[in-house]
Amino acid sequence: MSVLLEHDSQRPVQSHLDELTWRTTLVFATVAVFTVLWSLQVDAFLDAVLTGLQPCSGDCLNVYDPAQWSAVRWLACLILGVLSSVPLILFQMLQFSKPGLLPSEYNALRRWLASTAVLLVGGSYLMMTEVLPKLYQFGFEQHHRAGLVAQYSAVDMLLVGAFCIWSFLIVVATWNAVAVLGFFGVLNAQTADFWRLRLYGMGTLLLILSIPSHASAMLLPLLATYWTSSELIGQRWFNKPVAVNGTASLRLDAEGRRRRVSMVDCSCEGANGHHGHATVPGCSTVDVVSLCTEPSSRTNLIEHVMHANITDIVITGCDGTPCPASLHQNMARLDVSVHGLNLMSLQNKRVTSPHPDIDVRSAFYSIPSLFTAPVRDSMLMSLIEEKAWLQEDIHLLSGGNEVEWGTYQPANCVLVPPCKTTRS
Repeated sequence: MSVLLEHDSQRPVQSHLDELTWRTTLVFATVAVFTVLWSLQVDAFLDAVLTGLQPCSGDCLNVYDPAQWSAVRWLACLILGVLSSVPLILFQMLQFSKPGLLPSEYNALRRWLASTAVLLVGGSYLMMTEVLPKLYQFGFEQHHRAGLVAQYSAVDMLLVGAFCIWSFLIVVATWNAVAVLGFFGVLNAQTADFWRLRLYGMGTLLLILSIPSHASAMLLPLLATYWTSSELIGQRWFNKPVAVNGTASLRLDAEGRRRRVSMVDCSCEGANGHHGHATVPGCSTVDVVSLCTEPSSRTNLIEHVMHANITDIVITGCDGTPCPASLHQNMARLDVSVHGLNLMSLQNKRVTSPHPDIDVRSAFYSIPSLFTAPVRDSMLMSLIEEKAWLQEDIHLLSGGNEVEWGTYQPANCVLVPPCKTTRS
């Protein structure tokens, strides 16, 4: 089963396939209509393009293969039809993708599609009117100085221009994707390899499959330039730390399993007096308003869990019981264990605490499902030695009615409540 966000609904796979079918059919039908319409004006369009690209005066352009010219003509109609349908294509892609993306991923996709479309249209125009004519003119001058008679193939000239525009689209789309993902916090040190594989892999595959046979010698320099430039542009985000506080370090439990722990610093709508002090070495910290009542808080937590490969979350305020069943179900689907420090229960034993950070760390070190008894005792002793200046007592509460009722402890006493764990 997949993870469901607060605005998601459980839908069968067939409904997604049906939606994809009718959206794709609508796009294909629109492209077909525009292609037919452009076929009525494509000759004038190609004549204007070749006039701009022609580097020499007179009749130096030839068509050596009429059948190939016909194929290029219809290819131009198809490209113009796709470009004319770009607004509809972008809208359908966003509407279909929205239910399956996290909020930050959807915002990044929306900005990426819009900016890439603008850059594609503007860059293609500049390339066909400024860059390629100057390159063809430079080549013509080289031929003229060598004493060669200029006779160029109109088909090859158009195909080279189409490949240049296609390569420009792939490279710019990758650059733009790296920048947008980094701007929205989706791309960071933890997700860098994930996005490198998808962006570079797809772009490299498209370049390899689309390069003309007579330009195959340019493939390796083109790929090297593509990878190097993308790395240089994304360098500031590839090494960027995670947006939350701290980084979840890799731990090994008693059975040798890899664990990454994240502290969920829930303010419980202001009721948690330990809010703002959930800083534990080796753990990331997610600051949320209320897991019980705020859907956005649960969405932010799920996003961090998915991106950082978290295996255990530790809720500071409660023991996890008040959280909605949907949160526990999503954590179970992600194979994440939920632990609760239940620090708010200390208010029944002590009114205030001068050292809330020590309460958090001592409670964390006492989680039996994360640490064995010798490890827990060792970490608590290390904490006591680290805080040698601390003159107060440390009490380990045993649970049951003692947690809710009992003799009040002094305000400067450190209390360790019993923790609860929901195993995934």
